[in-house]
Amino acid sequence: MGKTRKSFYHKERGLRITRLMARDGSSCMLCGEPLDRHIKDESHDMYITFDHIKPSSKRGTDELANKQLAHRICNEERGNNPIMPENEA
Repeated sequence: MGKTRKSFYHKERGLRITRLMARDGSSCMLCGEPLDRHIKDESHDMYITFDHIKPSSKRGTDELANKQLAHRICNEERGNNPIMPENEA
């Protein structure tokens, strides 16, 4: 990815995070812990990811209305399940 494309991607990603934080607050929507915008390492457990409320694999859209912010580790644990594993009955 060229420098200009990478810069555009990071700017757009930042704007989407800002919009979702304005809507939902600044906590992970899956675990409730605070999100840290300063973490830039995508492999870090607490890196901010976009979680699909209705998973793509279940015909969920890619619109912001179907997204929420989550830590990378929380999003991976949830997978395409409708709820987090520890919340299951």
